[in-house]
Amino acid sequence: MPRGKKPSVRYWDSRSGYGCWIGKDQHILAKGPDDAPTGPTYLEALDRFRKLLSLEKDKGTDEYLVSALLNQYRAHLKATRKSAVPGVFEVMARGFAAEFGNRRVGELKPYDFDAWLERQTNWNPTSKAHAVALILGAVSWAKKKGFIATDPLRGKIERPQPILRGRDARMSEELMDLLVGECFEKATYHRKLRTGKPGVHLKKTGFCEPFGKYLWLLRITGARPIELRSAEAHNYQNGRLVFRWNAQRGYTHKTARKTQRDRVIFLTPEAQAYVEECIAKHPEGPFLRTLRGDPWSPTNITQKWRQWLLKRPKVQAYLEANGIDPKQVRTYNFRHSWACRYLDGTGDVFGCALMMGTSVKMLQARYFHMDEEKLHAKYLAFMAQ
Repeated sequence: MPRGKKPSVRYWDSRSGYGCWIGKDQHILAKGPDDAPTGPTYLEALDRFRKLLSLEKDKGTDEYLVSALLNQYRAHLKATRKSAVPGVFEVMARGFAAEFGNRRVGELKPYDFDAWLERQTNWNPTSKAHAVALILGAVSWAKKKGFIATDPLRGKIERPQPILRGRDARMSEELMDLLVGECFEKATYHRKLRTGKPGVHLKKTGFCEPFGKYLWLLRITGARPIELRSAEAHNYQNGRLVFRWNAQRGYTHKTARKTQRDRVIFLTPEAQAYVEECIAKHPEGPFLRTLRGDPWSPTNITQKWRQWLLKRPKVQAYLEANGIDPKQVRTYNFRHSWACRYLDGTGDVFGCALMMGTSVKMLQARYFHMDEEKLHAKYLAFMAQ
């Protein structure tokens, strides 16, 4: 495999594929037959070759392409993070890459960045804050690693403040009873068919026990939604769900690398029995499934929650009667409500933080919405002593 003076695509018989040398680094571009100049293997190798050259071109200067910088950071995240961060970065940086990818890093201007962020009207302040943190983090990392000479955005971007969940995120016991219970209620309704003929309806019965069980587990554990839908058989240990901080397979919780602590979710005896039943049905992959046997995902959960459960007549009536905005009712509110209820009943802040897999500081900032009447009663009882 001789190294040419300039990088070029060559077919290596010993590797059964196309490869190249770029500097002192060897790259396999595509495996397959020698089908140059128009074959699919050769064309795939050329495409990969062009991407590699873009990553190398102008490296170490502010002439480095923004798209190359983002690709380098994406590769870094995949190599060093086992949680959902690479996927989140992929989604949030996609629009930024489409708009600024062909620019040189030195051409990035703070006002262009601010204008791009303002155009993301489908993001709330929390999503915008995450996007800013990820993209600025990518540029800062590239400067630290020597991919670029200067950071043109450092200290020049006003970061949006994420929304702190307030008292409105705490759901009443009555509302939680209703949301979970409706998943087990069979309700007959009529849906008009698109046949082009008037008066044609389909009679259906709607209920979803697996979704109700999923919400029930959220309610009694205080777990994050992603933790439950990602749980696999190997996470079930001694009646608990355990996500190792240095897990080699499956889900790694969001604070794993920072805390180097396992995430432990405690289960009641009833929850243990249900989990064991689910594991017996699905010993591989996530064990909480839909009626069709598919793993729960953000897409099918949102569809069930927004398009089905919150539109049930009893749920709509309750929300309207109590002046609750349906947009503020989220599955994450079960976690918030559990924390508030536990703090009301025990006052054990440190234990609550451990059981929720978060810090005391985060608990106070986001979940510390205890019942003021109960706090007042505790105050009076203490003073009476």
